Amino acid sequence: MSQYPTREYIADVFANFYDPPEGTKKFFDYVDDNVHWQVTGQHRFSGTWTTKEDYYNATWANINKLLQPPGYKLASPTIIVDAETGWSVIEMKTVDVKTNAGVPYDQHYSWHCRWNTEGKIVEAKAFLDADHLEKVLGGEQKRLGLAAE
Repeated sequence: MSQYPTREYIADVFANFYDPPEGTKKFFDYVDDNVHWQVTGQHRFSGTWTTKEDYYNATWANINKLLQPPGYKLASPTIIVDAETGWSVIEMKTVDVKTNAGVPYDQHYSWHCRWNTEGKIVEAKAFLDADHLEKVLGGEQKRLGLAAE
């Protein structure tokens, strides 16, 4: 790839989230090993990670334990791409996601991702409804004894 990814390429990468759990694993093939990933906010799920492994282990690996199969299913209705800088903005919404206790998790995200010319995400900032995240997934952690009250 001699230029930054196109909107179509990015849409195909994010379409993997619509087919969990296999698609989620495929998505991470498009994340650089040394990614700089930030989940914004002041909550138990926020933070900054500087490797794909650390980000995945701190977030996805734990969150997937809280959800009914097939897990985290996301649709990406809006994608905006700046072909000159490699930045994209991806709007995502959960689709039929429920906790193990059956509580719906209706979340809305905006991920701002910078891509390299090899087609991998090298930087990302994730914005979301932190109150809803804390209420639903934080509540599921507490119910399962995985977090303090």
